[in-house]
Amino acid sequence: MQPRPSLIMLPLSLLLLAGLTGCGESSDTGNDTIAKINADYAAVLRERPVIREERGSTDDSAEELRRIATRADTIGRTSDARSAANLAANIRSAAGSFEFDEAVRMESSAQALRMIIRSLAGDAELLQSAAMAAESMDNSAANLVIESSLADARSRIAATEDQLDTLNEQISQSEGQRDSRISRAAALESTAGERGRSGVDAGPLDGLDHINESIDLRQQARGHRIAAARDRIAVETLEPTVRVTESRRDGQNNILDSARSARKNAERRQDAAMTYASEVRSGLEALAQTISTSLAELNVMEDEQILPRFEASIRDFDSSVNSARQLKNGGSKSEAASGSRAIANAEFGKGRVAWEAATMQNRRADVMARVAASGVIQDNAALKTKLESTIASRDAFLLEAAASMQKGLDALNGVQAKDATDAKIVQQIQRAIEGVKGGDLVSMSDAARIERSSNRSAATRSSSRSSTADTGSGFGTPGAIAKFLSNPPANADAANRLNAALVAKSETAQQLKKMFTAQGNLLNGLIAAMDTRFGEAATATAMKSSEGMANGPLSSTFTVDSVDGDTGTLKSEDGQKIIVSKGTNGWFVDLDATLKADPQIEMMVAMAGPMMDRMMAGMSETIGAMVKKVYAGDFDSADAVMAALQESLAQSMMGGAGGGRRP
Repeated sequence: MQPRPSLIMLPLSLLLLAGLTGCGESSDTGNDTIAKINADYAAVLRERPVIREERGSTDDSAEELRRIATRADTIGRTSDARSAANLAANIRSAAGSFEFDEAVRMESSAQALRMIIRSLAGDAELLQSAAMAAESMDNSAANLVIESSLADARSRIAATEDQLDTLNEQISQSEGQRDSRISRAAALESTAGERGRSGVDAGPLDGLDHINESIDLRQQARGHRIAAARDRIAVETLEPTVRVTESRRDGQNNILDSARSARKNAERRQDAAMTYASEVRSGLEALAQTISTSLAELNVMEDEQILPRFEASIRDFDSSVNSARQLKNGGSKSEAASGSRAIANAEFGKGRVAWEAATMQNRRADVMARVAASGVIQDNAALKTKLESTIASRDAFLLEAAASMQKGLDALNGVQAKDATDAKIVQQIQRAIEGVKGGDLVSMSDAARIERSSNRSAATRSSSRSSTADTGSGFGTPGAIAKFLSNPPANADAANRLNAALVAKSETAQQLKKMFTAQGNLLNGLIAAMDTRFGEAATATAMKSSEGMANGPLSSTFTVDSVDGDTGTLKSEDGQKIIVSKGTNGWFVDLDATLKADPQIEMMVAMAGPMMDRMMAGMSETIGAMVKKVYAGDFDSADAVMAALQESLAQSMMGGAGGGRRP
């Protein structure tokens, strides 16, 4: 968490004491009336509730004090002007303090509501991702596998059926041949028996022919029986093959049934995913309505209750300053010193109020940016407009806080005879000024700045490249610059943002700026193509995980080293320093001052500049070709693009080192 600057407020008891002291110097004419006003003032201080009976109750003490201060103004016009002015200044500072306290108390309630909205936005983002994941469920690959399995199974079943038909035909043919041969053998054996008996009956000589014929017939019958046995063996050999083939066919039928079941399950899952997505979308609509209602309630609380109190408090302190100035006109040294101290207190009080108002506006911007990023609200135009105005208000309050505190410091510095209390207050104001100027209030709302920068017109973008910091779009604080340089967004807007924030006048500084922005400018077109093809989230992830692309152009983490007025120094973990300066439009990187502070950088630029120009020319050609391939659909992921880019750039640089490219 960003530490809050030490912003102190002079105790009201001291203000009361100052008021009583001032009254002692009044003339006899208005003394009784001033005493009455002072008594009424003290009564308001005593009667102001310390603990509220009801949380929602409000404190109207500030309004009562304003009425009392107006009475003091009236007396000042008719009698003792300095005593009345002193009293009015103290009363108005007290009114500003009371109004400020009331605004801060209300702001704590607003912050509780902001936390709820942030939580709801986070839930919405998760639900949005779940719905998108369900809606993007793609069964096409699974269906291709299933259909391929079905076709495979059908083909194998058909082949198996053909094989079974062939085997069964062979078995049937062998069995028919066997039966025929057995029948033929039996007929031959019967005839052979008859011939044998006839030969025996006819005697050895007359029956010899019959005996020989019987033997020949039996031999023929034996041949048929042997052939029939072979047919039987063939059948017995084919039958196991048939059983195996039938088992294979049954297995393919099981595969066919499983594939059909898988197809039905995939269809059911697809339907279930769509149903789930529809339910989530309905929930998101209700959540979006809740967030919109809560934002509207928060805006009413901030715009109609809290901000008016901050602004009223600032007016009170301004009025206190005006009253205190009367003490310095023609009075004694003591009265002049009292007036300076009153002015310092009021200006510092005003600065504190402006700082708190700025932090509130930043928290508002943070919540609005979080809701916008969640995508839960479809029409973000009104939200973005509100975000823009909130950021502008925050920046205005920041400037007002620093200016008021500086005025308070100047007023105390004008006191000739400072005491120990004065010195302590000067030190406290100086620390507060450093805190305000060095504090980094930019969080999620910085994304809106980048978007705003990228959406400017071409003329405005051209002016942002001017050599003066007064025409560009700077950062709110030095801390915001350090944060951006350390980890710039991996998107096409980052290069424009960096280009606008770098100020360079001299030729060497402009060359250094070119070195800082070269990578981003070259990759802008490719990032835009990848965003279109794969989405911003996938592109950012690929960019951050890709070697050489993960860090910013300076490849370092920067922190604020020092801030002195409108100049600051950023320092990296390895000791590198960058000078930043403040112009009318924010804080910028002053490259001329950076070169002046470190002559070694100037030598490096002079040596590396020409070589970098040649290298950038080659890289530009390579990246241009890659952009065309991305739009043509030659890559299936953002990671694949980055891998191909690194390989192409490596080959390009090797070619450039060999002198193959024109300088």
